[in-house]
Amino acid sequence: MVAAVDEPELADLDPFALMSAEADRIERFYQGLADAEWRLPTRCAGWTRRDLLAHLAGVEDYTAAGLAGEVRTLLSHAAAGNPDDFNSWGIGRRAYLSNLDLLREWRAALEKNDATLRERGPRALMDTSVGPYPIGRQAFYLACERAIHADDAGVPVENGEADARLDWRLRFARAAVTEVRHGRVGVVADRGAQVVRLGEDEVRLPDEQFVEAVSGRLSPEVDVTHRLREALAVLA
Repeated sequence: MVAAVDEPELADLDPFALMSAEADRIERFYQGLADAEWRLPTRCAGWTRRDLLAHLAGVEDYTAAGLAGEVRTLLSHAAAGNPDDFNSWGIGRRAYLSNLDLLREWRAALEKNDATLRERGPRALMDTSVGPYPIGRQAFYLACERAIHADDAGVPVENGEADARLDWRLRFARAAVTEVRHGRVGVVADRGAQVVRLGEDEVRLPDEQFVEAVSGRLSPEVDVTHRLREALAVLA
């Protein structure tokens, strides 16, 4: 396997396989939902499970545009001045679809995009809102996007999968914080937890809470300064 990124901590991970596993988990879950269960709320404020899947379909719009070198065109078409605008556009344009058709559209777009990502390879570049970006690295972000929203929707994780899933998410969460914050946020592993430091602010978070913090899902009851909480939420 060709390493997707150069960091030793991530070199043995296949982000394309991680993306696929999360997609399969989401699809199985939504296939088993009754109509009323599609309308239940999620951890994303104001979004139902249906809204969340429509958002994931919108992510595939973005990925397809990135592979075609047309991200700016897509964002202009969506009149998206910020991520919230784009998310609303992606959800709204699928309001006419039945639940089943929405699931089918998402899966079809996902399979096409995932195949193209894997075919081009981890070291090829694709267009993004921040410019050309390595596909292997972007694949990790896409795997995280699916994992975060799977948790938002209440998609179950089998006991036999939980440890490995936490492991890769933890490893990439550390890498993402370093990348996005340019090393200004220090993260040091400490016996099942992560010691995080930003200036004079420091906190020790259990591994699960660290992943939640980086995903922008850390419970407000956890004692973390607002400054550090905001700095960690790079995958939100």
